[in-house]
Amino acid sequence: MLGVNQRTLCWAIGLLAVAGAAREAWFHLVSEPVAQLATVAREKRPEEGYKEVRLRLPRTGRLGYLTDVPVSTVPGAIADSVLGTWLYQHTAYALAPLVPVYGDAGTDPVLACVVDPGGLDDLAHRHGLRVEARFEGGRVALLRR
Repeated sequence: MLGVNQRTLCWAIGLLAVAGAAREAWFHLVSEPVAQLATVAREKRPEEGYKEVRLRLPRTGRLGYLTDVPVSTVPGAIADSVLGTWLYQHTAYALAPLVPVYGDAGTDPVLACVVDPGGLDDLAHRHGLRVEARFEGGRVALLRR
């Protein structure tokens, strides 16, 4: 058929199977140990931090999103800090199908997600907004004109 010895073919398949099993063992035992699953399962899910703010937001549409850390807005480009991008993605996941639009302060309301709650009022003032409500220890806020 292929001009390959059957014994050689069996050895090749066996080696591929061993390599696949070793890869799976690496992921399950070293990279993502099963013993940590219980700890990870107890961690707060992204959407839980937005339960209260979700009650004050429209169900769908666009929502302005402001933050005090840089966010990568171009695919493949990395901002100075990945934290801002992570927070934005976290927010987008938690609020779907509502779409947060980074840097847009023209919608009503606007959601702010900050690392430093002390700078929230200044962030709102720079965009001509006021803080209507604070959530998650002041790290998430609803802003309005």
